[in-house]
Amino acid sequence: MNDEPATAARFHQAHTEAANRAEATAVLIRCGYRVYRPEADIEGEDLVIRTPGGVLSGVQLKSRALVDWRRYGGRELLMLFPSMPYSSGAVRAWFLVPHDPFYGWVKVRHGHTAKWGEQWLYPATSRYLAAFLDPYEVRPPAEAVG
Repeated sequence: MNDEPATAARFHQAHTEAANRAEATAVLIRCGYRVYRPEADIEGEDLVIRTPGGVLSGVQLKSRALVDWRRYGGRELLMLFPSMPYSSGAVRAWFLVPHDPFYGWVKVRHGHTAKWGEQWLYPATSRYLAAFLDPYEVRPPAEAVG
């Protein structure tokens, strides 16, 4: 049996996750957050952050906007994800949004559909989603040039 395609897919997924973690960590640090990496992903915590105001929060890192009540609901998690997939030269926005209020917003829009199963994944950022997410964008201040 040839596992090369499966191995290549797992490598690509691990590569994407590691690159996203590094990019998101850099953005958060530039915004004044402290970022910690738990030894294990327990209860959905990929990262733990301390906000500039001193509040500790668990963070689930995703490559796209997603809500999932069974996995993340009721745990006071923040969801961290980019506005679009990585593309060389493109600048991506990053969003840090509380899962449960985001879940509620998504449920109002999609909870009546056949695809709804207390979870929803956005393959792209629509204008309605962008409008909801705007207050949650993590925007680094302009960096001083030497």
